[in-house]
Formats: sequence, structure tokens, C-alpha cells
Amino acid sequence: MSAKNLHPRTWTILLLLVVCLPRLTIDAYLPSLPAMADALHASDAQLQLTLTLYMAGYAVSMLVCGPLCDRIGRRPVLLWGTLLYLFATLVCATASSAGTIIIARMFQALGGCSGTVAGRVIVRDQFDQRTQAAMLSRISMGMALSPIVAPLAGSLIDAALGWRWVFIGLGLLATVSLAMTGLLLPETRPVQASANILSTYRRLLSDRYFLRYALAISFVYCTYFPFVAESSVLLQRTMHLSATGYALVFGLTVTGYVGGSHGFRRLSASHPADRLISGAVLLNIAGAVMLMSATTLFRDSITAIVLPFIVIMLSVGVAIPACQFRVLQPYASITGSASGLFFFIQMALTAICSLVTSRLSDGSAAPMVYVTLGSSLAFGAVWLGAGKAAVKIPSTS
Repeated sequence: MSAKNLHPRTWTILLLLVVCLPRLTIDAYLPSLPAMADALHASDAQLQLTLTLYMAGYAVSMLVCGPLCDRIGRRPVLLWGTLLYLFATLVCATASSAGTIIIARMFQALGGCSGTVAGRVIVRDQFDQRTQAAMLSRISMGMALSPIVAPLAGSLIDAALGWRWVFIGLGLLATVSLAMTGLLLPETRPVQASANILSTYRRLLSDRYFLRYALAISFVYCTYFPFVAESSVLLQRTMHLSATGYALVFGLTVTGYVGGSHGFRRLSASHPADRLISGAVLLNIAGAVMLMSATTLFRDSITAIVLPFIVIMLSVGVAIPACQFRVLQPYASITGSASGLFFFIQMALTAICSLVTSRLSDGSAAPMVYVTLGSSLAFGAVWLGAGKAAVKIPSTS
């Protein structure tokens, strides 16, 4: 099977599916969390662990799948990862306790999140730099639309059929992804010498260029993840929105991400990615300060939460594809390992962020606001404080 035989539109659909499935899995069940807690006789805090453990599994998946992509190829990693995801999703759909879902969610992430690494590595393998930027922007746009579409679809499925059918729907998507990968996806891994994984990771972790982008994307992701973690309980339990109303508000908030992704695609051809990230830093900090001010002045106001988060999401939509594009360019011989470690750092810090937010959770917006502001300041400190750095690891073996 040759990569040249695939139409560009087929490439786009396939890559969007494998990369966006983990993102859909985060958001589709959020409107159902209160109902799941009631049905399984569990607390809201226990059900929020399904999100924390998912992010932990996401991080471990990145660390494992990256080197495997370099060693055995992109295609087998995607096939086996999606198969594991499908099995874990069926366990979620039939679970009778919160503990079972918590563990199954971790295995969902371990398998399904292989697409996060493999999909972007395939972009690096298959396309030239200009096309890479456009393709990463399309993927980022798909990732941006996922949090709009997934909660709304999940809430409608929940209302019509019950929360278990949300997981059945995700299982059907995984089945389509598995079929397309098996039938259409060629192996894109270039011929290369195998490298010592621990040595590669050690060199990357001492590379200031790599760390600057890895920490920047981690902290900018953490500026909106507290909203993902807290919004379901906060807006439904405290502010009494219905599941569908919550999904609509969540989707409205994430429109900022869509705008940022679109802005990156339009501006990346004429502006350096680093300049766009610098602009995103300033916008992100402004949004976090707005959030703090608005929620202090207007307590229990949905608008005070949504409008600042639209600004924050706008900056995230610019920064994420820009960081992904820049960090993958210098590491041609170890693309999978570099991508895996890059996303591991991002997801490990996100899991910590989620855990801190859940531990501080008290039914108010305060924990979400403080963790968002702290992450925003860390994003600015990493980006503006680190400065430019040369790459230590050469691009060829």
C-alpha cells in the first residue's frame, strides 16, 4: 500500500479521525457525569476521577507510543491502540460501578491516544513544511470543533437513550477508525537506525529548544483544562443548567479555540510561529485576569465565566498548533520519540492540573479560576523567560 495512492481528502479524514477520537472521548460524556454519579451511587468527586485517570493514561500512552512508532511503525501502533480503546470503551458501556469505569477510562486513554502521537508523526513523515502547517491547522480545527460537537451529541444521546449509549457511540467511531486504518493507512515510517530510547529521552530533556515548546504547550493547555474538569458539576449542580444547556454553553466557550486555530492557519504563512505564540501568551494572560476579575465582581454568573474563557481559548487555539509545528521540525530521525515525550509532558502536567483542581473543588468557581490563572502565568514565564535556544539533537541519525 503506497501513501501516494491516497487522495489528500482521504488523508485529512483519516488523520482527523485518529487524532480527534481521544478528544471526543474527553468531552462526549461530560454532560452525563451527574447522571452517571446518581446511577452508580457514586459522588461527583469519584466520577471526576474518570477524567483525571484518563489524562494520566493519556500521558503514559504518549511515552510508550512515541518510541514504538519509531521502532515498529506508525500503522501497527494505531491498529493495536485502537483495538485496546474499543475493548475499554465496551467495558465503560457495561460497567456497574464507578471503580470499573475509572479503570476502563485509563485503558481507553492508553489505547486511543496512540492516535495523538501517530497522527501528527504521519503528518511530519508525509508532507513538506508548508503542507504540514496547513494539515496541523486542520487537525487543530478538528480538535477545536470536537469540544463543541461532542458534549452536545453526548447530551442528546444521554437524553434519548441513556449515558451508556454515549460510550457505545464512541465504540462505533473506534470501529470506523480501526477499519479505515487497516484498509487505507500505509506505513510512513522512514528507514532509520534504531536508537536507545532512554538515551534519546535524556538528550531531549536536556535540550532547551525542546523543553521550551513542551512546557509552553503544557501550561497553555492547563489554562483551559480546569474549565473542562469543573464545568460539568459547576454549571449543572451549582448553576442548575440542564445537560443540553450545559453542552451548548460548553460549545459556545470553545468557539474561541476554533477562532484561534483558524487564525493560526491564516497567519502562519506570513508570520513566524514564535511570534504567534508570543501574541498568544499576552492574550492568554489577559483572559485569565479577566476571568479572575469577572468572577470576583459577578459571583455565580455564567457570563463571567464564559466570556473570559472564550478569550483564553482563542489564545490556546493559536498556541497549540504553533508549538506542535515548531517542536517536530528538527527531529526527523526521532520524530516518534520526540512527539511522544512532547505530548507526555503536556498530558502529565494536565493530569496534575486536573487532580489539583478536583482536590480544591468546593462547588464554586474559585478553584477553576485560581488554577487557570496560575497556569497562565506559568505559560508566560516559560515562553518569555526561556528565550530562543539552539537544537542539541541533529535532525538525522
